[in-house]
Amino acid sequence: MRDRVVQAATKLVLEPIFEVDFQDCSYGFRPGRSATQALEVLRVRGARGGNHVLDADIHDFFGSLDHGVLMERVRRRVSDRRVLRLIRMWLEAGVMEEGRAIAMLSGVPQGGVISPLLSNIYLAFLDERWTRQCAHLGTLVRYADDFVILCDTKAKVEEAERCVKIIFKRLKLELHPEKTRRVELADGKAGFDFLGCHLHKRMSGRIWAAEKKRRYFLQRWPSDRSMKRVRQRVKELTPRAACHRDFRETIATLNPVLRGWGNYFKTGNAARKFNQLDSYVWQRLRALVRKRKGRNLRPGEMARWTRDEFVRLGLHRLRGTVRYPGDRTMPLPDRPPVSRVREIRTHGLNGGLATARPKGGGK
Repeated sequence: MRDRVVQAATKLVLEPIFEVDFQDCSYGFRPGRSATQALEVLRVRGARGGNHVLDADIHDFFGSLDHGVLMERVRRRVSDRRVLRLIRMWLEAGVMEEGRAIAMLSGVPQGGVISPLLSNIYLAFLDERWTRQCAHLGTLVRYADDFVILCDTKAKVEEAERCVKIIFKRLKLELHPEKTRRVELADGKAGFDFLGCHLHKRMSGRIWAAEKKRRYFLQRWPSDRSMKRVRQRVKELTPRAACHRDFRETIATLNPVLRGWGNYFKTGNAARKFNQLDSYVWQRLRALVRKRKGRNLRPGEMARWTRDEFVRLGLHRLRGTVRYPGDRTMPLPDRPPVSRVREIRTHGLNGGLATARPKGGGK
C-alpha cells in the first residue's frame, strides 16, 4: 500500500512535466482525454475518406518495454536522482511466481499506479515521429498501447506499416505478426475493433433516399467481445439463487453495471445492441420470476412481467439512451494538472453514477 501511495505522489509530480510534450494523437490515461474522444476522431476522419486502416497490435508491450530506452526518455525531463532511482526500482522490482522472486529485465509492472504514465512516455516517441514525419500518410489515434492509423489509400496504409516498424526498431518493439492487420473499409467491406467498439462503414439511407447517392460513414457499436462480457456479468448478478431475494435488490445490483456500460457506448450507433442487452436482462429476470413461483405459477401470470414492469421496479433501461456527440458537445477540454488513472479498461463494467449529472456541470 505504501508503494502505491509513493507511486501516486510521484505521478502527480511527473505528469504535468511530460504532458506538455505529449501529442494530440494520444488519448489513453491522460487528464482531460477519453476513449470517446479517440473514437470520435476516427468517426470524423472516416467521413472524409479514410478507407484503409492499420489495426496494430504491439507484441507483448508491457513485457518487452526496454528499461534503458525508457530511462533515457525520462532523464530528458527529470534530473532529480532520487526520482530516477525510484522509477528504476519500480521497473526492476520483479514478480512472484510460485513463491519465487523473478527479476524483471524488461517491461513495466501492470497494475502499478505509475505504469500508464511510463507507457505513455515510452510511446510518445512514436507519436512525435509520426506527427513530424509521417502525418501525411494518415491519422494516428493511440490509446495507451492500442493504436490504429486511418489512411486514404492502400499504398499509404502499407507505407504507414513500414514506417511504424522503423520507429519501433528504435523503441525495441515489434508489431504482432498475426494480430496486426490492414483493413479495407470502403463500401462496408470490413471493419475492425478498437477500444471495445466495432467500427464499420455503413451506407447512409437518408442520402440514398434523397439523392440516390451511395455515401458511407464510419459507425461504431459494442463489439462482440464487449457484448459477451456484459452478458456474462449480468448472468453472474442474476444467479438462480437470486429468485429468493427481493427483485428490487437484484435490480439494484444490475443498474450500476447497465448504467456504466451504457454510458460508455451510448455515443455510437448502439441502439440495436442496447435493445439486445435489454432483452437479455429481461429474460434473466423473468427466469427468476418463473423459478420463484415454481409450481404455484398460474396460467397467464407471466404475461404481467413485461419490460415496463421491471422498469417500474427501478430497472435501468438502455433503449433510448443513445446520444451521438456533435462538435459542439465534444470539445477537447482544458487539461487539468492531475488525472484519475484507471489501469484496467473495463468499458463501463465497473458501474456508473446512480443519478445523471446535472446539466451545466452542476453549477
